[in-house]
Amino acid sequence: MSKLKIQNQDGLTLLEVLIALLILSLSLLLLLNMAMVALDGNDWANNTTLTTHLMQEKLEQLRSTNNPGSGVDTARGVVRSWTVNNAGANLNEIKIRVDWEDVRGTAKQDSLTAYLKS
Repeated sequence: MSKLKIQNQDGLTLLEVLIALLILSLSLLLLLNMAMVALDGNDWANNTTLTTHLMQEKLEQLRSTNNPGSGVDTARGVVRSWTVNNAGANLNEIKIRVDWEDVRGTAKQDSLTAYLKS
């Protein structure tokens, strides 16, 4: 009666290496997707902060003007347009709109309405 001798294997088989590479590749793809989502979120946050600042800046400029009028300008790649309407006795309605494009080239816009004593 002969005994089977099992040899100790020190190392990895080719199949184990391939499975490890597959798992690593899938993990890296998921991390890449998460990075792209984070970059899109950062771009949206930066543009929203910038456009809000530009709208507030224009509102302050119009507030400091004695007789504000409607107009359009461009600041930091963002197109701002504003209209000033008489909303009653000594009251002006100011509507400010900003238009910009995100990193993907999609048109975005935001607006602000304020009432100022004239």
